[in-house]
Amino acid sequence: MKKKLAVILALFSLFVISAALWQAHEAATLEERLLQIDRRTQANRLLELSLPRVQAEISRLLNAERAKLGSKPPIGLMYYDLPPEGKADFNSGFFMLTSRGLQAPVGDDGVKQWLEKNSIIIDAIRRKADNPAAPVIDPSKGPTFDPEVHLPVFGVYEVTDPNSDEPLKLTGTPGPFFAWFYEGLLVCQRSIPTSHGNGADGFVIDVPKLAAHLLPLVEPGLGEPEIRLIQRGEVSNLAPLPLILKPGDKVTLPDSGAREEALRGTVASAWLISILSIVILFGLLTFYARLERRRSDFVSAVTHELRTPLTSFNLYTEMLRDGKLSPEKVAEYHETLYNESRRLGHLVENVLAFAKLTRGKVRGRQDCDSCSKLLPELFNKVKARLAKAGFDCHYTLDPRTTLITLRTDLLSLEQIFTNLADNAVKYAESAHPTISINVLQMHRSLAIRFADNGPGIPPELRKGLFRPFSRSAKSENGRKPGIGLGLALSRDLARSIGGDLSLEKSDSGGSTFLLILPLGE
Repeated sequence: MKKKLAVILALFSLFVISAALWQAHEAATLEERLLQIDRRTQANRLLELSLPRVQAEISRLLNAERAKLGSKPPIGLMYYDLPPEGKADFNSGFFMLTSRGLQAPVGDDGVKQWLEKNSIIIDAIRRKADNPAAPVIDPSKGPTFDPEVHLPVFGVYEVTDPNSDEPLKLTGTPGPFFAWFYEGLLVCQRSIPTSHGNGADGFVIDVPKLAAHLLPLVEPGLGEPEIRLIQRGEVSNLAPLPLILKPGDKVTLPDSGAREEALRGTVASAWLISILSIVILFGLLTFYARLERRRSDFVSAVTHELRTPLTSFNLYTEMLRDGKLSPEKVAEYHETLYNESRRLGHLVENVLAFAKLTRGKVRGRQDCDSCSKLLPELFNKVKARLAKAGFDCHYTLDPRTTLITLRTDLLSLEQIFTNLADNAVKYAESAHPTISINVLQMHRSLAIRFADNGPGIPPELRKGLFRPFSRSAKSENGRKPGIGLGLALSRDLARSIGGDLSLEKSDSGGSTFLLILPLGE
C-alpha cells in the first residue's frame, strides 16, 4: 500500500510540475500571441479603411490612361502620335499590335523595343487579344508552363492574309480593358477587331511608380505597407489590377502602453501561480515525508517502550506463579509490576491525549477557582511524584495570586506537570536533584516556571525539543525510557487551554520551562 501511495504521489507530482511548467510557458508566450492577434485585427481594420480610397484612385488613374487611347484606335497607320495629354509617370509606354506588327507612338518607342526582344510577351498579347483567359505561356510550347500559375486555356489568334492588299480597318468596337502580368511586367490591354483578325492595344504599368501614387492614401498605422503584384496563393484586393496591399510588420496599436501594462500583470500572475503550485507541491511532499517519518518514529518508539515492561511482566508473573520467591522478593516484584503498570498507563494516556489534540478534540476549561486553592493541590501531587524519585521539590506562589481566579482544565495542567516531572527524573541527573516551581502574576496571565538543577539541554537538541517523538541520544540508546512525546504533548495541551509552554533557559546549571496560563475573568 505504501509503495502504491508513493507511485501515486510521484505521478501526481509529475502532473502538477508539468502543468505548472506548461502554464509558465503559456504565460511567457501569452503577451506576444495576444499582440499578434491585436496586430492582425488592427491591420484588417486599417485595410478596410484604406482599400476603398486606394481602389478609387486606381480607377481614376487607369481611366485617365485608357481615355487617352480613345474609342477608335488608329488602325492601319505606320506611325501614330502620342496622345496630347502625354502619359502618366507610372505608364511605361503605349503599344498597338496588329497583323501589320508592333507599333508605338512616335518618339516613345522604348516599350516597343523591349517587347520586340521578348517573344513570350508578344505571343501572350496576341493570344489574349482573341481570348483574355488564354495563358501567358502557351502550354503546347514546352515545360515552362506552370498550371498552378497559368490557367490551362488555349488561346488561338487568327490573322487574315497579312500580305493582302486590302487596307487594315477597324471592324467593331474595342473590347474592355483587362490586366495581366508576367515576371514583374504588368500589362493593361484590350482587344481590337480588325479586318485582318483581332489586334490589341494598351500600355505597360510600372508597378513601383503606381504604388508611389497609392501609398499616401493608406492608413499610416499599417506600418510600412507595400503594394505589389500578387504571388502564388494570394488573392488580389486591389481589383481590377492583380495587385495586393499588404500591411507592414509593425502595425501601430492604440493604447499600446496600457495594453502592455495589462498583459504584464497577467503574465506576472500566471508566473506567480505556476511558482506557487510547485512550491505548494514540494511543501506537501515534504509534509508527507515528515508525516511518514513521524509515523515510523511513533511505531518504533511505542514498540520499544512496550517491549521492556511486557518482558518484565512475563518474567515476574511467571516467577510469582511458580511460588518460588521469598516474601521479601514477592513484595519487591509487586512494587515493580505496579510501577511498570503506572508507567504504561502514563504512556497510553499521553498517546491518547496527543491523538485527540491531533484530531482537534480539545478539552474545554472546566475548573474555576482561586489560584491559592487550585495550584497547591496540583503542585503537591507533583511534589509527591518527584519525592519518590529522590528529588527535593518546593514551590512558591506570588502573594498576589491569592486574589486571582484561574479558569482552566486541571487534568491538562496535571498532565503537563507530570510530563515535566518525568523528563526531570530521566535527564536532570545531579548529586542533589532539586525542582523549583515559581508562580508569578503577569498582566492578564500567570507565569509558572519549572526549573531543575540538571546538566541542561544541549544546544543541538533545543530546536527539536517540542517536536513529537524527538528523543535525546540517551533515550535512543535505550538508557532512558520514553517515546519523545511528553514535551510536544505538554505544549499542545498548554495551547489548547489558551496558554503556551516554552524553554526559557538551559545551561550547565539546569533547565527552566515557562508555562503561561490565561487568568479567569
